[in-house]
Amino acid sequence: MKNCPHCHIQVGGTAAYCPLCQNRLTGTDDAPWWPVITSPQRRAALVFKIVSFLALAGNVVAAAFDFLLIEEPHTHWSLLMLGWVLAGLLVLHMLLRRRYNGPRLAFQLLLIVSAMIIFTDWFNGYTGYSLDLVVPVLCSITLVCNFIFAFLRTRFTENGLVYMLLNIGVGILPYLLLVFRVGTGSIDGHSIPWVICLIISAITFLGLVIFQGRALRSEIEKRLHM
Repeated sequence: MKNCPHCHIQVGGTAAYCPLCQNRLTGTDDAPWWPVITSPQRRAALVFKIVSFLALAGNVVAAAFDFLLIEEPHTHWSLLMLGWVLAGLLVLHMLLRRRYNGPRLAFQLLLIVSAMIIFTDWFNGYTGYSLDLVVPVLCSITLVCNFIFAFLRTRFTENGLVYMLLNIGVGILPYLLLVFRVGTGSIDGHSIPWVICLIISAITFLGLVIFQGRALRSEIEKRLHM
């Protein structure tokens, strides 16, 4: 317990100055009254900084080998690696913020992963597997996940309706793509994943309207201030 020689009071804890006269206290410190707690935000920020440093440092080493030590002409794979590292850090940042909901995270992951898959396909010499297979599969999985969120997790329902509508808007993409391919006569077996995605989009939209129509209408009225 510390003492103030001027106010003649005793002050517990680890304070260095008197709370009344602001003079220096004498005596020894007591144990802290409250434990020192590190906030989750600080821990998350530290984790993100450590992961970012290690990932970017590894990318710098890879770029040094790619650009400086390999003399023959080749594809600079370190640039592709950098793109995936930045995308991974963006996803990690979204997860550590802890201010996300399921449907929103699924929609953001759909955009990020689809963009990176298309970029990877283009970087390696476009073969079409990204748009013909991977992207429609990702869209279908996202639609199904958000449809499940809307019915299994009631606290996700209000936000989930909005993001499910955004994902159903993604279903317009296969429709436009199929119309273009039919018009150009280039529709073939590669279009089957997009046809399946279009079917899933229509089914989830019908389920949303039939089972969550009232909640959907109230959510739209709230968003549009009607």
